[in-house]
Amino acid sequence: MPLVGVVELVLHAKQTSGDVVTDDQWVAARDAVRSEAKPGDLVVFAPFWADPLGRRFFGHELAGIKGEARPDVSRFPRAFEVSIRGSHDAELAHWRKVSERKVGPVSIGLYENPSPLKILTDLLERVGPEKMTVAKVEGEHEQACTWSHGAGQPGGLGVPQGPAIPGDKFNCPSGGYVGAAVLHALDHHPHLCLFVSSTSGTVKLRFADVDFGEALHGHAGVQWVTDRTPSAEEKTKLAFSAFDRPIGQHAHRIGTGWVPFEFPTPDIAGKRGELVVEVTGSGQRQFCFEADTR
Repeated sequence: MPLVGVVELVLHAKQTSGDVVTDDQWVAARDAVRSEAKPGDLVVFAPFWADPLGRRFFGHELAGIKGEARPDVSRFPRAFEVSIRGSHDAELAHWRKVSERKVGPVSIGLYENPSPLKILTDLLERVGPEKMTVAKVEGEHEQACTWSHGAGQPGGLGVPQGPAIPGDKFNCPSGGYVGAAVLHALDHHPHLCLFVSSTSGTVKLRFADVDFGEALHGHAGVQWVTDRTPSAEEKTKLAFSAFDRPIGQHAHRIGTGWVPFEFPTPDIAGKRGELVVEVTGSGQRQFCFEADTR
């Protein structure tokens, strides 16, 4: 028998072996997680390529957008890891395993965050005209960007792939927009974040009634296709301020992926007020960020 035939037989045997999860087993795994899940729990699927299957069977109730397109795992007190073929999610590497059970070839591990963090204000939950304003700044001139409601546009599956354009967004008079949508990051993981599209100048975002804590934490990135053509010089700058005082700046360099940042804010902890975010140099890269106070 030719070598290629032997390889095909081995692969066929692997594909039809006991570690292939049937639809009934996915449903049983979903029901097992549902019976123990609490509000605020995270559900992850391992390996990452099994995520579409997991979402198909677990649905929005257990695998919704806030968990699937999370910035990171730090905000979740507990997580269910639904894994096959011995895989594990690296984000849970330092979490404490509380229990584990098997549903056929599916392993379900329950993990606890050793250092759960309380989120005070999530900027993504403030997007809209009620608690946020956006303006385009060109030199000495500042023009308000107006809020509009409409149907979103998915990013598509082709290459080159554009961003998922939000339906609800602020439209700026000289071009560009600001709105929440899902970023396809350089590592192909999804992240819900705030797209800031502007070809020139600075975009100023003002968030009202923000509760400040010990730190301001966030992430930034650009759409994966454009992130694959890095530039040593090109960068987008995020500047945060409150109470007429700077909090910190993050310079996002193209080609670095989904990057975290954090600024200590103990001097304003316990206060409530306006947070100002200025974004400069986003250009055509479809820049996106998220941030919270904690």
